[in-house]
Amino acid sequence: MSNANSIPFGYSVEVVVVDDVHGWYFPAEAHNICILLMHSNRGSKLDMVPRAIFLQGSGYSAFAIDLQAHGETSGEHITFGYLESKSARSATRFLKETKECRKVVALGVSLGGASAILGAEPIDVEGYILESIYSSIETSVENRLDIRLGSVGTLFAPLLYQQVPLRLGIALSELQPTHAVKNISSPALIMNGTDDRRTSIQEATLLFQNITSPKRFTSFKGASHNDLYQFDSIKYETTVLDFLVKMVSVH
Repeated sequence: MSNANSIPFGYSVEVVVVDDVHGWYFPAEAHNICILLMHSNRGSKLDMVPRAIFLQGSGYSAFAIDLQAHGETSGEHITFGYLESKSARSATRFLKETKECRKVVALGVSLGGASAILGAEPIDVEGYILESIYSSIETSVENRLDIRLGSVGTLFAPLLYQQVPLRLGIALSELQPTHAVKNISSPALIMNGTDDRRTSIQEATLLFQNITSPKRFTSFKGASHNDLYQFDSIKYETTVLDFLVKMVSVH
């Protein structure tokens, strides 16, 4: 498992390409609930393999994909979840139409979470697990400059995020997960590290407050902007399985 093309050895995995979206499908016997796994910025489907193996072992089929401009999926620019949402929609259709999954849950980390909710509307799934996602493009840029340059860095933030419409042709108003989550109509689980400086716990709280559908919030004490599954796999697995059983299965 050394690169995005390495198929996990020793597990039941199907290589899938749908609408140029490359992915690995980890089948479980039942197709009641299938999980769409979406990686973080500059990651790939390989990063989601541990989650896929855990979910498959728990009886859930999982589909880990390369979002556009990542891994084996083509694309010219990373767009903070906007164009990546098209990859998420293609993958969702594949699970519902080809694999005949009765319910689909999107599990996205950082960029992957934003990809589940941005675009014209959130992708059509029966549940959302959103890990460490930014609240707005402006705040995201400010946070990263603050980490690199200190508080003075935020003064330069507008010089960067104002380039987004010019370079990518995407309005800043299209990169606002805080607003996008208001359109979620299925159960949602928000997870975030308490020490995350890139997507702060305050941002996660705001996202949670703006969701009007059934929802849960879980924080990982001491976690920064790292892999929450690696940080505390036991808490992660318990939280996700409880959400799938008690909130997704009953709706």
